[in-house]
Amino acid sequence: MLRTTAIFVAVLGSVLGPATGAAGGQTPSTPAPGALAELSAAAGGDVRATVSRRSGVVSFLSTTPGAPIPTRGSDAEERARRFLGEQMGLFGVRSADNLVTLRVGPVDDVGMEHVRFQQTHRGIPVTGGEIGVHLRDRGVVAVHAKTLPNLDAVPTVPTLSAADARERALASLTRTTDLEGVTLSEPRLEIFDRGHLGGPPFPTRLAWFVEARRVDLREYVWIDAENGLVLLSFSQLTDARDRKIYDADDPGDGVYDDLSGTLIRSEGDPATGDGDANAAYDYSGDTYDYFSTEHGRDSYDGAGATLVSTVHFCQTAGDCPFANAFWNGSQMVYGEGFSTADDVDAHELTHAVTEHTADLFYYMQSGALNESYSDIFGETVDLTNGAGTDTLVVRWLLGEDVPGVGAIRDLLWPTAFDDPGKLSDSQFVCADPGGDRGGVHSNSGVPNHAYALMVDGGSYNGVTVSGIGLTKAGKIEYRALTQYLLSASGFQDDYDALRQSCTDLVGVAGITAGDCTEVTAALDAVEMSDPWPCGNPAVPPLCDVNQVRDDLFYDDFEELAGGNNNDASLLSRWTQRVLVTDSHWDLCCLGPFATSGTGNAWAYDVAASGDSALEMVSDVAVPAGGAFFQVNHSFGFENGGPFLWDGGVVEYSTDGGAGWSDAGALISGGASYVGTVTSMTNPLDGRQAFGGDSFGYTATQLDLSSLAGSDVRLRFRIGTDSIGSDLGWFIDDARIYTCTDCTPDLVITAGTVTSTETRLGCNSITAGTAFGVAATGDLTLRAPSVRLTSGFSVTSGGKLVVRTR
Repeated sequence: MLRTTAIFVAVLGSVLGPATGAAGGQTPSTPAPGALAELSAAAGGDVRATVSRRSGVVSFLSTTPGAPIPTRGSDAEERARRFLGEQMGLFGVRSADNLVTLRVGPVDDVGMEHVRFQQTHRGIPVTGGEIGVHLRDRGVVAVHAKTLPNLDAVPTVPTLSAADARERALASLTRTTDLEGVTLSEPRLEIFDRGHLGGPPFPTRLAWFVEARRVDLREYVWIDAENGLVLLSFSQLTDARDRKIYDADDPGDGVYDDLSGTLIRSEGDPATGDGDANAAYDYSGDTYDYFSTEHGRDSYDGAGATLVSTVHFCQTAGDCPFANAFWNGSQMVYGEGFSTADDVDAHELTHAVTEHTADLFYYMQSGALNESYSDIFGETVDLTNGAGTDTLVVRWLLGEDVPGVGAIRDLLWPTAFDDPGKLSDSQFVCADPGGDRGGVHSNSGVPNHAYALMVDGGSYNGVTVSGIGLTKAGKIEYRALTQYLLSASGFQDDYDALRQSCTDLVGVAGITAGDCTEVTAALDAVEMSDPWPCGNPAVPPLCDVNQVRDDLFYDDFEELAGGNNNDASLLSRWTQRVLVTDSHWDLCCLGPFATSGTGNAWAYDVAASGDSALEMVSDVAVPAGGAFFQVNHSFGFENGGPFLWDGGVVEYSTDGGAGWSDAGALISGGASYVGTVTSMTNPLDGRQAFGGDSFGYTATQLDLSSLAGSDVRLRFRIGTDSIGSDLGWFIDDARIYTCTDCTPDLVITAGTVTSTETRLGCNSITAGTAFGVAATGDLTLRAPSVRLTSGFSVTSGGKLVVRTR
C-alpha cells in the first residue's frame, strides 16, 4: 500500500504543564537434563535452553536447524498450545488454559509461523507474562517466554475499588506532573511483579493498572489492589534524550502544544516553505521505504497506517524551543529543528514499529532495548537514504544534524557520550526507575554497540568481530524485534533472539552460518548475556575463614510468617516507635519475601511526612572482645537520580533506649549508606542513609568492638517526605554475634582436661589415643563433625559436651 503522510504545524491552543519522564542474579542454569533429552530425542537433534535468572524457568528454547520438535494440531495456534500444554512445567505455566492468544502471524518469508500468548492467572493477565512459540514444518523450532511461576497463592479479588485506585494513581503523579489536562484510563486488574519487568525483586501482587494520558504524557501506574500502595510508576512516552535549551523564541500565536494544528502537507503535495515540515515529510517517507523495501512492512503497524507528524511543538511559552522529539502512541512529535535530522525521524517511527510488534515496556532492560532498536534503525535509515551527513566521522552518531544540539549518542563508541559500551562499564545506570526509567537512554549503549560491531566489525573487550554489513545485520535485528522479543524482554532475551533470528535467516540475503558466528561474537564482546550488573555489595561473610560464630541475639522474623507478614505488633523482640507523625511498620500483608523461612519485617515508604523505627526491646551485652551485628535487608526508597527524598538508617543505644546514635560509622561490610536525604518535609533531612534501590536483598555488617563492655540495642529507622512513595524497607535475619578462631581439622591425641576447656574445630574434631577428661574436667568439643576414637576417656565426675553445629 502507498504510504500516506500528514504533517501538522503546532498552532494556537491551551497551555499545558511540562512533560515528565519518569538486577543482577545467578548464572543461568539449564532444566533437568531428562526433559531436554526427551525433546531432543523427539526432534532428532539437540534442544538448547536458557533459564531465567529471576524466575528459574525456561526463558528460551531452541532446536537444531532442520530438526523441529514434533507437535500436533490443525493450525499453528493449536500446535503451539498443545506443545505448551505438554511442556508447561518447563515454562512455569500451570495449564495451557491460562494462556490467551494475542497474535497468530501468517507464514513468513522463511516458512515459519509465530504465535504469541498472554499468561493469565484465574483470568487476570500477568503484566509482562507472555510466551512466543515459533514453528516450522508443523514442529516447534523455538520458544521465547517471560512468565511468572507459582501464582496459586496470589489473590484475584481486590479489596481496593477501581475508583480508589484511580485516585491513588492521580495522587502519585503530583510530585513531577502538572495535572492540568491529564486523563486516566479505566483501571484494570493485573498480576504484577516489579522484578519481572527488570526492577528489584518484590512479592507478586494483584494490582490495578492505570494509564495517565495527555499530549505530552503517557504514564503507567500500578496500584496494589489490596492496600493501595504505588507498586511502580514510569513514563512510557518514548522520546529522544531530553536536553533542555532555554530560548525565548515564541512562534507568535500563543499556542505551543496543539498536535492537530494546521494541515500543511499531505501525501503527494509539493514542498512547502517550512523546512521542519519538509524534513518530517521526506524522512518519514525514507523510513517507510526502508521498512517496506527491506522487511516488507507496510507502515509502522504493517497495515498502511498514515504517518502523522507535528513539527514546531512546544509545551509552554516559557519552555520554547522544545528540545526533544517523541512518539506518543499515535504520531511523531518534534520540537523546533528536530525533524531535520533523518536519524531522529527514523528513531521515532521505529518506536511505533516496536509498539506494534514486541511492545517493549519503556523501563529498565526492556526500555533500554526499546531505545536501542530505535537507535539501530534510525542510524540504518540515516546511512542508506542518501540524505543528511554520512561522513566516516559521524557514521554512528545519532542526531548529528539537529541544529544547535548535535549528536546525543554514538553507537560505535557509546562511552564518548558517557553511555556504557558493555555491561561492566562504569557508565552503566542502575537507577530504578530514576529520571530515565532505569537508564533506558544510557544502557541502550550496550546493544547499540553490539549492532555497530556486527555491521562494521572490530576488536573490543578481547573479542574480534568481522562485520557482516547493514543489510544482513538489519534483517537479523528486525526479525528479533518483530518475532522473538516480548514486552518484558531483557538483554539475555535479546541475546537469544538475535542468535535465533540469524539461524532462521541463513540463506536469506546472503546470510550464512559464518555470519551467525560473528553476530554471537558482537554480542559476547559487549557482554549481552552477562548478569545485569545492578545491586548492592555482596553479602559479607559472618566470620572470617577459620572462625566459628556464636549468636548472642538472633531473630529470623518467623513470628511474621504466614498471614501475619509486616504486622509489627506480633513481634516479641521488637517494638515499633513512632517518632514523627507517621508509622511505617504496621501494614499487612505482602506475602513471603525473606532470606530464610517466609517471615520478614517491612516498612512502607509512604507518601507522608513521617519518622518511625523498629527497635529491639532488650539489651545485649557486648563482650570485652567485641561483637558484630549483621542484617539482611532489601530497600526501595523514593529518589530522583542522586537525590534521596526518603531513606533509612541504623541506630544504636547504650542506655536502654533513652538515647540513640547513628551506626553509619560502625558499618564494616556489605551495603553502606549511599547518600544524603534531601527533602525538607522528611525528618531525616540532611542525614546519610540507605536510599534508592538495593535490587533485592543485600546485607550490612556493623563492627561493635568500640562498644565492648556496653549493653546495646539497635533499631531500624525510616524517614519519608510528604510526596511520593516507594517499595520501602524489608528486614530479615538480624543477629548480634561473636567470632572465635578455630582449627580447620583438629586432631587431639594426648592430654588430660582437668578444668573447663573448649576445643573448636572449623570442620571436624577427632579425639582419642591418650586423651581424656579427668573427674574435675569440663570439656566442650565443638565442630560440624566430632569423632571420638579408641583411647578417649571420661573419668567419673568429668563432664563432656559435644556440639555439632
